[in-house]
Amino acid sequence: MAVATISLNNAQAGVNSDFQTWIPVNINVNFTEQLRGFLEFQPRLGDDTAHLASLMVRPAIGWAITPQITLWAGYLMSADAVNLASDRYGIENRAWQGLTWKDMTADKQFIWEARNRLEERFLSANSAPNIRWRTRLRFEYLIPNLTSWSVIVSEELFLNLNDNRNNPQLQAGLQQNRAYIGVGYRFSRVFQIESGYLEQHVWRRAGKADQNNSVWMTNLNINF
Repeated sequence: MAVATISLNNAQAGVNSDFQTWIPVNINVNFTEQLRGFLEFQPRLGDDTAHLASLMVRPAIGWAITPQITLWAGYLMSADAVNLASDRYGIENRAWQGLTWKDMTADKQFIWEARNRLEERFLSANSAPNIRWRTRLRFEYLIPNLTSWSVIVSEELFLNLNDNRNNPQLQAGLQQNRAYIGVGYRFSRVFQIESGYLEQHVWRRAGKADQNNSVWMTNLNINF
């Protein structure tokens, strides 16, 4: 399992590590029965949560082809510190397309979701975009008699699909893995908070040490 792989990688010599805090704010809007809107604003604190490592904005528009399946097209702008303690930031512009399949079991105790995204990443100093595929599986268990509370686990893999001649770190193959476990609480149909632990492992190339981040992530979800 990927979680076990992460733990083994973490034990390898030469792996850099950091503790980070991510705070995504996700706004979901149903404009019509089929037309969807999405906006994410996410700051990430790194260098042991002492410094702003990234700040990203991710809008998207979606079309529900069934009640469970939605197609997405979106954009991301991310300002990323050139290193974890730097006050200099590089800008990434990213176009992306996605498909989500979300459903609930008949007993209404489990919600599962498969999310797939294809990303075209336009990074500074790169003449051609980095093409990346990512797939996330997410499971949410609604606690009986405490249905406002839930337990959430997810697993997401990132795969670079092309080689970039200007950046040895952007070569085809596995790029990173994220494993998450947390709890959620629904205050109402409109507002939910989720908080938990995420372990992110980023594979490096060209003799550079891998990066392993221990992340406390708190999602604020707003649904209209």
